Amino acid sequence: MSRDYYAVLEVGVGATPAQVKRAYQRLARRYSPDVNLWDRDARSLFEEIVEAYRVLSDPSARGVYDRQGGRGRRRSERSNAQAAPGGRRGDDAHVAVELSFVQAAAGAAADVTVERLTSCESCGGTGGRANAPASRCEHCAGVGTVWRREGTLTADRCPACGGIGERVSEPCPDCHGRGLRPERATVPVAIPAGVDSGAQIRVAQEGHAGPWGGPRGDLVVIARVHEDPEFTRKGDNLHVEAHITVAEAVLGARVPVRTLEGMAELVVPPGTQSGQVLRLRGRGLPRLTGPGRGDLFVTAHVEIPRGIDARTQEIFRELGRLLPRQGVRS
Repeated sequence: MSRDYYAVLEVGVGATPAQVKRAYQRLARRYSPDVNLWDRDARSLFEEIVEAYRVLSDPSARGVYDRQGGRGRRRSERSNAQAAPGGRRGDDAHVAVELSFVQAAAGAAADVTVERLTSCESCGGTGGRANAPASRCEHCAGVGTVWRREGTLTADRCPACGGIGERVSEPCPDCHGRGLRPERATVPVAIPAGVDSGAQIRVAQEGHAGPWGGPRGDLVVIARVHEDPEFTRKGDNLHVEAHITVAEAVLGARVPVRTLEGMAELVVPPGTQSGQVLRLRGRGLPRLTGPGRGDLFVTAHVEIPRGIDARTQEIFRELGRLLPRQGVRS
């Protein structure tokens, strides 16, 4: 717990930098560990003096300290019938939503059920029994601000009172002094087209309510997209397979293939090889990061007929004599 830094150095709030320095030098000599070798209280007090001087001797840090609840600032007593403004922001709530591949591709409107904390109606979010007087927060000594040192000295809102400087003297019996109670809510969420598994949709101010009347956090919806039996997704592009006959591969053809919008016609050029990949531009998934869509890549698989009759075998023998053998050197 940090005391008022002006009181630590025994100076007034309007003290000049020279007065602050002289006060620090005087107190540092008096409580220096080199002089008070066996006095543990003197050592902790010396560290507090050093910390106070570090803040008040730096114009920027001193300005922050004064603005954010430094010396002697007290919030006026508040009625427990209403929530104290400026409380800490609530935490984000996270929930997963299951989507079919088609829903993820086209986008969807979903009603998401979320378990979250909301402001207690009995105490108005204050956490105190109605008409009970407030008491000074002992964690921050009523200042509402605590200071921590991680390389540089920074001011934080007091976690015990939310920066108010006061605590309830009698907890609310319904929320046990938390000012919050659990609730189950249904939140409509717009799922953008083209989301993938793991994508997060953030809905502002639909998360947990903040303590002491603070604003709500956000609702973070995590998408879980089911796989499709035909489509394979790679980024914004889709991959699908098409089975064609030997005649279609040799002569070329127009074959139907499945797309997100239904069946489409794919032009198979003459001489298409098995495993060759053909592309339908703009038939993939909508791009989340910008306009346009990905492409649909179609892998052609040439089906070799089985169980053919004698006449068909003779036709293939004749084709074998007529067609040049590929990849054979003379």
